[in-house]
Amino acid sequence: MNNQTAFAEAKKAQEILAEAIDKSARTNLEAVEKLLEMNKQRVSDFTETSSNPSEFVSRQSAAFKDYVDFVSSHVESLNAIGAESREQLTELSQEFAKGMDFSSFFPFSQQPTKAKAKSGAKAS
Repeated sequence: MNNQTAFAEAKKAQEILAEAIDKSARTNLEAVEKLLEMNKQRVSDFTETSSNPSEFVSRQSAAFKDYVDFVSSHVESLNAIGAESREQLTELSQEFAKGMDFSSFFPFSQQPTKAKAKSGAKAS
């Protein structure tokens, strides 16, 4: 493996990381926009006063459930981005390792194998 190949592999790794960061940032931005939209809708819904406490609690529970569902799906999206980039980096590192020459790290000469022939079988 030469320096040019190593540099190309490092550049690919940087591109994978940059892509993962970009996807994560875009996903987070979309999530913040959605949460702000949800908050705006909830505030407008709560301006309608209700004299019934159970209705008020019911609305709050529904809003909380919507937030939990949204945040859960957002976390799943981020996990998918992380898994995809991890898979790409793993493939890249495996290809990189296949091309490495470890002989300079381990300068041991190959030992000749000693084959001992077993002569004769036990006679019954």
